[in-house]
Amino acid sequence: MEFDTASGRAFLELPEGYALPDVDHLMHDARAILLHTVNLRTETRAAGIQISPIWEPHDGQAALRATVVPAEIEQRHFEGKGMRALGNPEALTMIADVVEILADEPAIAAQALAATASLWISKEAPIRPLGLPYKGHFKLLTLVIADFLRKIGANFDDLEWLTSLGLLSAYHNPDEDPPIEEVRASTREKTLQLVAEEEAWMAALLSKVER
Repeated sequence: MEFDTASGRAFLELPEGYALPDVDHLMHDARAILLHTVNLRTETRAAGIQISPIWEPHDGQAALRATVVPAEIEQRHFEGKGMRALGNPEALTMIADVVEILADEPAIAAQALAATASLWISKEAPIRPLGLPYKGHFKLLTLVIADFLRKIGANFDDLEWLTSLGLLSAYHNPDEDPPIEEVRASTREKTLQLVAEEEAWMAALLSKVER
C-alpha cells in the first residue's frame, strides 16, 4: 500500500498541525503505555483473549482492540528480547527520537509501520476504551514500540531496525558502524527471515483453526 502525507496521517491517526511533546514526555508516555498494556494483557490472557498493543482513538479515548495472532508473535512482543532491551533507557530515548522524526514524515512512517500494524489490527475486531484521553501521537508511538519489539525480538540490531524504517542515514556513523551497504544487506536478509517466520506461524494457526 502506498501512502501520501494525508493518507499517512489518517493511517497513524495523527492530526494535522499536532504539536508532538518533547522526548522526555514521549519517553514518559512510552513507559506508561507499556506498563498499562502489559497489565491489561495479563488480565485478558486469563480469559483467553489476546489484545493488540496498538493504542487507537475511540470517542476521544485511547482504546485497544482484541486480536488473534500466533502465540509466537504475542510472546515475541510481550516476553522477547525486545522487551528486555526496553529496560535500557537508551532504547526508550531512541524510540522517542524515532517518533519525532517519523511524525514529520507521515507517508514514510505509515509505509514503514504498515506491516507491523497489519499483524495486530483488524478493523472488525472488538475495541475496548481504556478510560484515558487519547493523545494524537499514541498510535504512532505504540506502532514504533511494536515494530521495535517485533524486530529486535527477531535479532535485528538497533541499526538494522532503524534501517528497516528508512532512517539509516540519520543514525549511521561511518567511523564506528559497518558500511551502509553491509547494514542494508543484513537488514534485507533479516526482514525476509522475519516475514517467512511470521507467515509460517500464521499458516500453522489457520490450519489449527480450520481443523
